[in-house]
Amino acid sequence: MSDLEQLQKDYIEEMKRYNKQKTKSENAWKKKLKGLINVSGLFRDLSEMDGFEIIGIVEVYNVDEKRSGYSNHQHVRIKDDKDRLLYMKNNSSEIRNVDHVCVWQTVGMMGDDYSGFCLYPLKNGLYLKTSFS
Repeated sequence: MSDLEQLQKDYIEEMKRYNKQKTKSENAWKKKLKGLINVSGLFRDLSEMDGFEIIGIVEVYNVDEKRSGYSNHQHVRIKDDKDRLLYMKNNSSEIRNVDHVCVWQTVGMMGDDYSGFCLYPLKNGLYLKTSFS
């Protein structure tokens, strides 16, 4: 077997392991979130993003701070968040199909660069935090 063939074989095996672990993690989250959010809608929404990761369940609080240009939106912060990011509650028709209101924060030097975080409200008053790119 050539070096190139071995590299290809190793890559395929690594991708199989990654996909298996990702599926295992997603199934665990689906069980944990059942009844708190429309799980099938959530994962359908997340799968449309290039990449996403579920980070955890967090508590948020409203703040009076406003992001320039978005003064008519309610802004929130995550309790005990070391990054102190400012999030904005944002309704959209696509989001309503997931039975939640999206709260997002973009990252990067230029602002809206289509990567950041989403917070999905849960029925218990907490939020599911995910990252996306």
